[in-house]
Amino acid sequence: MLLRRLVSVSLLPLSALLVAQTSSKPRTEPPAPSPASHEKSELPVRRVVLYKNGVGYFEHSGRVTGNQAVTIDFTSSQLDDALQSLTALDLGGGRITGVGYNSTTPLEQQLKNIPLGLDDQPSAEELYGALRGARVEVSGPGEGGISGRIVSYETRSQKTSSGDTVERAFLTVVSDAGAVRTFDLAGTTTVRILDGELRRDLDEYLALLASTQSQQVRHLTLQAQGAGTRDIRVSYISEVPVWKSTYRIVFPNDKSSLPSTGPETAILQGWAVVDNTVGSDWDNVQLSLVAGAPQSFIEPLSQPIYTQRPEVPVPEAANIAPVTHEGALEAPAPPPPPVASASETVTVTAAMPAPQMPAKARRGGEGVAGGIGSGSGNGVGPAYRKWLDKNASILQDESSGASSTKFDDYFEYTVAQPVTLHKNESALVPVLQANVQADRVTLYNASNPVPLRALWLTNSSNLTLDRGSFSIFESGEFAGEGLTDPIHAGEKRLLSYAVDQAIHVSTEGYLNSSHLRHITVHDGYLTERREEIREVTYVVHNAASDARNVIVEHPVQNGWKLTSEVKPVETTATLYRFSVATQPGETVRLHVGEAHSQGVSWQLTAFQGDQLQVIVTGDTADRAAIEKALAPVLAARAKVHDLDTQLNAKQTEIDRLAADQKRLHDNLDGLKDSPEERALARRYAGEMNIDEDQLQPLRKDQTDLEQQRKTAQQALDEAIRTLNLDEDV
Repeated sequence: MLLRRLVSVSLLPLSALLVAQTSSKPRTEPPAPSPASHEKSELPVRRVVLYKNGVGYFEHSGRVTGNQAVTIDFTSSQLDDALQSLTALDLGGGRITGVGYNSTTPLEQQLKNIPLGLDDQPSAEELYGALRGARVEVSGPGEGGISGRIVSYETRSQKTSSGDTVERAFLTVVSDAGAVRTFDLAGTTTVRILDGELRRDLDEYLALLASTQSQQVRHLTLQAQGAGTRDIRVSYISEVPVWKSTYRIVFPNDKSSLPSTGPETAILQGWAVVDNTVGSDWDNVQLSLVAGAPQSFIEPLSQPIYTQRPEVPVPEAANIAPVTHEGALEAPAPPPPPVASASETVTVTAAMPAPQMPAKARRGGEGVAGGIGSGSGNGVGPAYRKWLDKNASILQDESSGASSTKFDDYFEYTVAQPVTLHKNESALVPVLQANVQADRVTLYNASNPVPLRALWLTNSSNLTLDRGSFSIFESGEFAGEGLTDPIHAGEKRLLSYAVDQAIHVSTEGYLNSSHLRHITVHDGYLTERREEIREVTYVVHNAASDARNVIVEHPVQNGWKLTSEVKPVETTATLYRFSVATQPGETVRLHVGEAHSQGVSWQLTAFQGDQLQVIVTGDTADRAAIEKALAPVLAARAKVHDLDTQLNAKQTEIDRLAADQKRLHDNLDGLKDSPEERALARRYAGEMNIDEDQLQPLRKDQTDLEQQRKTAQQALDEAIRTLNLDEDV
């Protein structure tokens, strides 16, 4: 599809052109307007392109004669988009000299011009506060009107006879006779404003609020200047409702002529729901619908924007007492007269933009003075005029070529017949009708245990089917509806639309197992490669009176591959789709097997104690294969383990004797120098000598065992280092 780049109109070159013309030529009276210069005609819309991101491209075209103004109506919400993207071309040698529209001042800015000082949602307290001091007439039940000026408005909390608390409003007025009266502003109390000027301000305020509630229509006026009758074209983008796609798939009425299973021919109709909410009618327009989303945004160009300026206090002069000053003894020499040709001063009016000048023209001596000068008049200096004459062609070139680019991810529906759609109306527009191939199947997925009737549709048309809703009609009756993602030409897609109550699917035979397939030992590392097996059986029962083709969806998991003999008829990024043909009353089983390989490595030299035995797992055959491969390592590991056991036993006995010696030593420290205690001391000393005699051979045995253990560990490390194994199990 060819997408057109929308070129925005730039008003700055046009203004600069007007300045250049008025500056470089003597001022003359404007030519008399042609008879058609004051005529305005509406420029109708001829082409509309709607995009999926809620943007529409509009193209108006028509003919003008001489100097003529043409108008285009917009809603207020359209104007920002139009000003941002408007392109206006006079195709007959003329040019568009200006574009104007009825602007609106923001409500808060207009409210500032009304002396009341109220916002757009004032409360009763704020309203009476704005009327404070005004002459009013207050009348209530049982008394005539009392004239006076408003002093204050207040609310008070009062209790009712039932004990509830209510808020009541009171107005205090000073009457013309000087009496201060407070009135309860109940529902029957009336306050009438007597000040005519204040009433006019209040009427203006209320009228302004009422005007903002109505929808504003903006009239964009383009001034076309030229000779003779010419064609002009204006284009822009605007925010529009998103167009929607909806489809109808109709099967033949005679079911007897159709096969029980297999592809069938169906009629596919495509419709688009289009809404016209813009300010112009669409009369016989060329309509295109694009399923693309070009980048677009809204900039409030039509809204007058006011900036906040700093408030600077008025300086106050200090009051000082008068003084006298002495006179000078000698008068100073007068200053030299200014050089008349130093530079030339230019006055730039507010309506004149400042074009970018070359650096040479901006320097003093032969260019204009920097900033706004203090001279009089409305002309420009010779250097600036020379630069304008030299670059006049740049300023006067208002045409721009539009290039087209093709985007493969966009597709377009172009309606063959012109479309008429008035503003604030909607229509169902036909976009395609074609014959397509479709298989009627039943779809089952374990995540949704209810089987669904579905179509396996092949888009045999040359158009991409947009995302949208669809309805199915079988044998002249409604069969169901659903949703579809985009379907490209030639693509096959499943579309589910109803529940199939005649098909029942269950699962059985879940089996998960693990098998050792390969073992590798190298550089002190043992690596096992195991195969995980996962199997499931789907049981499909057809209770219908006709044959059914059931599509069973099985999830795809990364790293797993199918091992079953039955292969899927289609594979997506997340699903396998298996086709199961069932006859009436038949039950069919579908076996799906998957395998996954996984490798695990261990560092043999870092194992302690019986950790090496953890590797020996699995069934008997697996264990025998591993033990055979690791026999040298296991024997060396067993010797180290036996020496560790002996060392632990020796250490336990040494620790027992050392604890007994400490007990006897502590007992000796507590004995006195009596005959009985001296005899006990000799006995303790004898026991300590016996323990010491036992400790000496134990420590020697421990030292020998440690040396043997060191030698055995070296043998184990060498056995692990030199072990190399690479075998299937």
